[in-house]
Amino acid sequence: MITIATISPTLTPSKAPRQEQNTEIITLDHCYSKPWNTHPDASNAKPVRTLFMTKYSRYACLNRDDVIDVVSDFSNNRPLPYDVSKAVNVMQECERYVSFARLEEIPDDWEDRITRTGWTIQQNRLFNKVVKVLQTDRLSRLSLQGNKNEPVLRRNYVDKTARRIRQILSTVTWDMKLCQWLHTVLVENLSQAMLAAYLDVLQSLKSKIPSLVEKMIAPATSQCSQTVAEALALLLKRPWDPVSNMMSHHKPKKLPGNPLLLIAPCGPHVGNIPPKRNKFWNSQLGSLGKVVPVTMHTVAGGNGISVAQCLEHMIGAVRTKVVELKNHFPNRPIVLMGWHIGALVACHVSLLENVTAVVCLGFPLIGLKGTRGDCDDMLLDSRTPTLFIVGQHATTCTVDDMEDFREKMKAENSLIVVGGADDNLRKTRASKRAEGITQSMMDRCLLDEISEFLGGVIAHSSGSGDAEADLEASARKGKQLNAKKRKIVRDLNVELGAVKKEKAKPRGRIQSEVRYSLLVFSCI
Repeated sequence: MITIATISPTLTPSKAPRQEQNTEIITLDHCYSKPWNTHPDASNAKPVRTLFMTKYSRYACLNRDDVIDVVSDFSNNRPLPYDVSKAVNVMQECERYVSFARLEEIPDDWEDRITRTGWTIQQNRLFNKVVKVLQTDRLSRLSLQGNKNEPVLRRNYVDKTARRIRQILSTVTWDMKLCQWLHTVLVENLSQAMLAAYLDVLQSLKSKIPSLVEKMIAPATSQCSQTVAEALALLLKRPWDPVSNMMSHHKPKKLPGNPLLLIAPCGPHVGNIPPKRNKFWNSQLGSLGKVVPVTMHTVAGGNGISVAQCLEHMIGAVRTKVVELKNHFPNRPIVLMGWHIGALVACHVSLLENVTAVVCLGFPLIGLKGTRGDCDDMLLDSRTPTLFIVGQHATTCTVDDMEDFREKMKAENSLIVVGGADDNLRKTRASKRAEGITQSMMDRCLLDEISEFLGGVIAHSSGSGDAEADLEASARKGKQLNAKKRKIVRDLNVELGAVKKEKAKPRGRIQSEVRYSLLVFSCI
């Protein structure tokens, strides 16, 4: 199991995810005060934990004439949570492919050599926008050369460039004639460095919109040799990640009891290909236990079905799956998980069926009828241990409202706030650049927090279950002993026969026994 020290040692102690926000005034000035949970009216809400939230401290300046260094980068001395040599090797795979597929060298003034005769206004506008984005990406790559954390920073810039090019192509509604023409022109005329950047963009887009990218590159791929086409297909299979090698070798440890992790759906199942992030989460959760994703299919694409009916169908599908797993695996713990609306579905199912724990990723506290937490809210009556993970900049949940909601809950609950994240726990580009991490690194830290929470809950539930089993066993043994005592029946015939035999003893034998007993008593 990778701890925060290995996954992100570049963080300062104030950014550690396991640090609980203690009130400095109470702990320093009132050190004699009791902990928060000693009060008889204390709620079941544990103190909030923060993840990647920077706490800026004031500079301790003793003299007004002191010089403060605002230029030097002190982060270069921090160790990185991944193997830099392997990350650089993966980062340069597109450059190696370009040097293999293109033998001739194209000069840097390639844009001036293109003949634009016959181009339409739409083609010129589309080409200029894409080239401008690629040139910006090229400048960012040059600015990152020599940086110690270059693989992570370049990964973030590639994602930004891919998002911009996707927005540009969406302005022409992904017209395949225009997209195929643009791809052919770029592949034939781009320089080696910019072609490598363009292939990085295709890698990212292929993982998100595979069908559109395959249609766009199909004509140009058919004109290449078979070896080059196969190498390109292998290159575009998945985007490179600087920490993928580390995560594949250091997976989370298996939870006790091998729990069943049910992933509640956040809506009707539409496509056959799950998103890239869902694949990553399912593969990482598979190291903790058995992942069981619940899907809900609708007839005719959900036409004619209201939102209330859709929610009822989702709750019914998850509840049916829970009952089915209980019948097949009665001794294994069941954990409900969900993203956004799926988290709300998981909480409602925990009110109907007995489960071990609930994990809510991006819980939507604000709904159509306002903020949750009223007196008649059913979720406040939940008795299942619950973990809430919300983003700092979430629009459907604020930290203050979440704290008020947790204080009213009857179940034990914990809260983790992710700094710089939205409703779906996706960090912004600026926050990722400031922290020096990628989205996958942040997701792995969340998985470690989930593993710690579930490990404690399952261990506590198994301990209480063992105590109850011991009490039941002792009670069962007591009942068996009482039943045996009640079953003892005295046989009077046997007892009377023994008495008659004693009466029938010879007189001389009795006298000899009496003399022997007196002799022994006198010797004593």
